[in-house]
Amino acid sequence: MSEEILNPNVYLNYLQPTIASEYEVTRNVNLATLGALIWDILSTLPEDWRIARTSKPTPVLFAYFPARISALVVVLLSVFEKTGPITQCGVLALNLCVFWVVTSAASSYLFLKRVHAVFIHDRIVCHFFTFLWLAAFGGSLVVLPGPLHDYYEIANTKHCINHNIEDYVSIAFIGPVIFDALVFLAITYKILTFHNPSKPRSWKEFCYGEALPRLSRAVLQGGQQYYMITTSINMLRSVFALLPSSSPVLQLTFSIPAVALTSAMACRVFRNLKLKSLQEIEIGAFAMMEFMHRGPADVHLPNSSGANVIAGSGSVEEV
Repeated sequence: MSEEILNPNVYLNYLQPTIASEYEVTRNVNLATLGALIWDILSTLPEDWRIARTSKPTPVLFAYFPARISALVVVLLSVFEKTGPITQCGVLALNLCVFWVVTSAASSYLFLKRVHAVFIHDRIVCHFFTFLWLAAFGGSLVVLPGPLHDYYEIANTKHCINHNIEDYVSIAFIGPVIFDALVFLAITYKILTFHNPSKPRSWKEFCYGEALPRLSRAVLQGGQQYYMITTSINMLRSVFALLPSSSPVLQLTFSIPAVALTSAMACRVFRNLKLKSLQEIEIGAFAMMEFMHRGPADVHLPNSSGANVIAGSGSVEEV
């Protein structure tokens, strides 16, 4: 005779103790991620408003803001999935994957346009990275068919759980990581070799960007921060996903934090560089006004560190 369940509406009663524990850990991780992402968005609202108010409409801006919004939607849907009440688990998971594809493609696009700006005179490199971005975007689409079949409701409790993760899903996560790594290496090489190409480079210059103009140093250091942080979280996610003993629930524990952190860091790098370039433009405009009123003898123009100090003379609007 089977043991009667005293609280049939409690979803944890229908899970094995190990799976129930992993389910709770994943739910708490998603809740913490949601809180951190909301804090990041609210704390940067003034900066986002300044960028939207002072910048011309460009494809980069149309990628920046959807990357922010879609990442928030992904985290929200992941929290709803673990907290309920949800009856159409497959539909919710499919929408989650759609918004993940959007935020992944938009975040990577920010770095694609950075490559285009740095290698503006090298069409082969630009076309190569455009192809890589399209390949990474196409690879991320393989996650879309799975959710309709891999997610189900836990015994009519209006809570969802995934019972299977296909091996090909790893391709969707690995593609953007490889693209980001190649972008980081290409831009770093171009910046370090563009300024005084005959001078040998040390590890200190590679790490800190010493002797580089301010905007070029910002591009280099921003890429370093993004690459180190996102690579660390994606490696952690990959370890859990590839462990033979990991359950489908545990395999996805760090997927949502990886999505949120990748989007947040990509947007942060773009935002910091954009604000720095706006500051340089304002300083240059102010110095020019002083020059016109006082004359050249009384004015010290700022050191040139605008868009043309970046390798390739690409537009700041596209970096």
